[in-house]
Order: sequence, then structure tokens, then C-alpha cells
Amino acid sequence: MGAPHTETNFRTDQETWRVRLRTADPRGQVLGAGVLLGDGLVLTCAHVIRIAGTDDHQPAVTVEFPGSGSADSCALRATVVPKHWVPRADDHTGDLALLQLDGPPPVASHATLHRLPTIWNRRVHFAGYPSRITGGKWAEALIKGPGGPGDEWVQIDPVTEADTLMRRFSGAGVVDNRTGRVIGIVVSKLDSEREGAHYRHGYMIPTGTIVKHLDLVRERFVSGRPPVPATLTTGHDEPDPGPASAGRPASPRPAPDRGFARWLTRWLAAEDDLADVEITFVRDEDQDAALALRSTLTLADRERSPRTSVAASAPDRSGTSPRAGSLDLALDVGGKTPAQIAEEIAEGMALDGPGLLPLPARIAAEALPLTTVARGVDEALQPLETVELLHTLVRRGGRLLLVFRQLDSPALHRTYELLLDPATRPQHWLERIGRRVAALARTEELARELRRRAATCVSPLPSVPRYAPDLELKAARLEADPQQGTTGFLVKLSYVERTVETALLEAETAHRTLTGQLARHQDLRGLLDGHQARLAAHGITEAAASLHQEAQRLLTGGPCELSVAEAAVERFVTEARRALETGQR
Repeated sequence: MGAPHTETNFRTDQETWRVRLRTADPRGQVLGAGVLLGDGLVLTCAHVIRIAGTDDHQPAVTVEFPGSGSADSCALRATVVPKHWVPRADDHTGDLALLQLDGPPPVASHATLHRLPTIWNRRVHFAGYPSRITGGKWAEALIKGPGGPGDEWVQIDPVTEADTLMRRFSGAGVVDNRTGRVIGIVVSKLDSEREGAHYRHGYMIPTGTIVKHLDLVRERFVSGRPPVPATLTTGHDEPDPGPASAGRPASPRPAPDRGFARWLTRWLAAEDDLADVEITFVRDEDQDAALALRSTLTLADRERSPRTSVAASAPDRSGTSPRAGSLDLALDVGGKTPAQIAEEIAEGMALDGPGLLPLPARIAAEALPLTTVARGVDEALQPLETVELLHTLVRRGGRLLLVFRQLDSPALHRTYELLLDPATRPQHWLERIGRRVAALARTEELARELRRRAATCVSPLPSVPRYAPDLELKAARLEADPQQGTTGFLVKLSYVERTVETALLEAETAHRTLTGQLARHQDLRGLLDGHQARLAAHGITEAAASLHQEAQRLLTGGPCELSVAEAAVERFVTEARRALETGQR
């Protein structure tokens, strides 16, 4: 079915910023599409202008302007802007390029990229330039979820069979039908078979990813509110410990509260045991928790998260790094009026265009179901009204985390009454803590068993914590706490849960380390035995006998340092390979 007429308020003949790219040679082969930005810059995908079979780009390409009415006569030459060629990495991240035209473009309009959250089933349109379709081909698609490499892309599914993406759509500007704003570029198409049916979908590189990779675009050609404000990002307002003075050591820098970071990551991932609406506490003096909050929100913002092609070599196994793009909107509401907060919400949801309703009413009627974090509700200029405003986001299907900076406030009481259901939330929270304590007890016991096994062959070994009994006791005391039914009880639940998460992280780290040590010891045994068997098969076991005996003694004679055993096995393997090569001549 087609989109309702009211959803489409654009005219494609006004999108004269769309360009077609060709090779600069006499053949003029179509390469793909692009977006004309200001100052004669053109945005496209790196693979569009890559020289086949190399990691380099075309020295120059021809840029045409189909919307000018005279594309052939208005073609311009373009070259890559220095430091703005981001070829597709091995993990397929990047794939962006910025070109500079060699003359003024023949069209008056240029595009600005707009930040827009990933909204399920939001309708978009774009145009590509398949072979033999001189005027290009229009298509519509529905936005799905984050996808592609490192969550840098967003999946877009064709609305109809006629909208199927084809070759040479890459680089095409993707326009949000409702607002008419450019929100990314097409990057890839995919055909797949599932249960006998043929499915076709594609991917776009959203604005957040583009500005992460291309500095000029971020500085000059982006509109819309960043998902995370500067006050909630890493590096903002972090205390300077200052130099040490006589008799006084320098103050230690805060370290992120890893248990809190993991809890935040689990909430952002919408794990089943966490509610859509949660509260937590980060007091001003709790610098470790404040840093964990900023670090986690920074990682969850696709625009600010590290480039995955660099970070992929060291994947996070602790569960403290959220998916890039898992956060739609972060608000720092302390010291602000409801009107100011409403403006930020509206801009973050692209509801800030012309409208008849006041912003609060418009948000109540049209708010998008986003994942939102709001810090400092208890320090807003009108805290009760602010809670009411944020409640509208929940009523519209959004997920909401409220971060309080005080342990008691009118805003906390109102949140408890309005958003947390006092009749059921405390009990559900207690049950959730109980499940995490049980997981902690199991993990600690498994780690202790691994340590007993590893103690016979590996040294040194990590210590295995034993926090579960104490936390089981704390959970039991919460069951009988006289403060149940009060906001003070919620504070206790929040802090105990974070303590459990920290303990579970430590137990999991010990378990993971011990598992790796045992596996590495087994690998070394296999490497040693395998090469010794090859020597025996060739009748040359004496060639590296002393080296074999030394490595075997280390691996079988009791606990050994893995680094020492690895060096001994490597010496034997090197000599064994040399002997095999010599013996085979």
C-alpha cells in the first residue's frame, strides 16, 4: 500500500542538489550518485569512486546535475578533498568521500544533512542512476533498525518491488518524506533468500556516521540537535586532579564505575529484565558514576562513538560498551524551564518545524517512540512540570531513563507516583536483583572450579571474588526493609543493584581469564605434540630433543608461567620446522 497523502510533503523536482558521477575519461561511465553540499562540495560513498582492484580513488570524476535541466552541458570536474577519503575498511565501516568541484555548480540549491533518530517504518525516498536509465530512477523505502558494519548503517527496505535498489544507487541522498530533510546516503543493496522467498533490502549511512568520519561536513553542513549534548559527553567538566604539592599527593583521576556502565548498557539494549522506564542516581560528588554516565552515553551516540574499524580489534566482552546508535536522545534538564526542555525534545525529534500547536501539545500528540535519557530532573527550574513533560514521551511509546542528582526531591516523589507504579515496581526490582545475585553466585562457583583445574598447570592465576554471600544477605534485608513504599527504598535498590553488577563483572572477568589460560595451555600442548609427531614421522626426533624436553617440562611439570612456556614452545617449533625443511631436502 502507498503512504498516506498527508505523509508526503515534498517535491522531487526541487531536489536539484542531487548529482550523478561519471568517470572523467571519454567513456563517461556512470559510477553512482552524490549529494551537493555548500561551497561546491559533493558527498558520496568511497566505493563509488574507487579504482577497481585497488584501495585508491579516481584522480578526478565528472559530476552532472540532472536537476539543472541541462545535465550534459553543465558537467563539472571534481577531485577528492584532502583527508576526506574514507575507504571502506576490512569490516566495511567508513566508505565515504567528499569531493570539491572545480567551478560553481549550475544549480542554486544545495543540501544540508539533518540528524534524525532511527525511526521504525519511517518512509524515505532517493534517486539512483542505473545503467540505461538516463533520467535516473526514484525509489521509496522504509527505515528499519540499525545494521551493517559496527552499527554504522541503517537498514532501508523498499516499499514495493518497483522500489528495489539497483546498482549505482550508492551515494544517493536519502530524504525523510515527512520533513523533506536529507538524513543520509544510500550505501549498499542486498539480495537474500529466506524460506524460498526472495528479499531485497538496502542500507543507508545516516548523518551521525557521516559526520563522525568527515570533519568538514560536521563543521559546516549539518542541522539538528546532536543526540547527546556536550554536557553529557566524555571530557566535559571532568575534574582536574591538579599537581601534587609538598606533603600532598595528586588526587586520583576518577575511573568509570564499571558496574553502573554495564547497567546503563543493559538498559540501552532493552534487556528483558529492565523496564522501559527506569531511574538511577548520580550525585555530584560521585565522580566515578558521573564519568560512567558520560562515557556510556558517548559510546551509545553513533556520531561520537569510536570508529569501529579501529576499535574492532579489541572487542568489548564485559558488556560495558553499548551499541552505537542505541541512544536516540539525551537531555540535561537541570536549570532549564519546561519550555526550554520542550524545544530540545522537539528539535531532537524533528518536530521543530512549522505547526499550529504549542510545542508541549505537539510533543504530546506527535512524540516519536525514542530511547531517551534525562539527567537532573530534580534540578530543573520547574521539576514537577518537567516530570509531566517527560511522561508524555512514555505515553507515546518511548523508553525513558531519569537520572537524579539528589537522593530525595519532589521530582523523585512525582516520578515514583506517575511513572514507576508504587504497587508493583519495588517487588519487581527486588526480584531482578535476586536474579542477578543468583547469576553472580553461579559465576563465582564456576570460576572457582576453573581455578582449581588451572592451579595444576598455570601460574599466576587471578583471584576469584566471593561477594555473592554478602550480597545475598543484603538482598534478603531489602525484602524486610521498613522503608518499602518510600523513595528512600528506591535509592537503596538502585545502589545495591549497581554493586551486584560490579561484583558480577569482576567474577566474569576472572572466569574469562581462567578460561583463556586453560585454553592457551591446551593449545601449547597441542602445538608441542603436533610438531613432535611430525618429527617422528620423518625419523628426526633427535633434532630438537633438548628444546622439546624443556617445553614439555614446563607444560607438564606443574604450574608454569604461560609466557615462559610460550617462548619455550616457540623455540622448539622454530627448530622443528628448520629440521623438517632440512630433512626433506
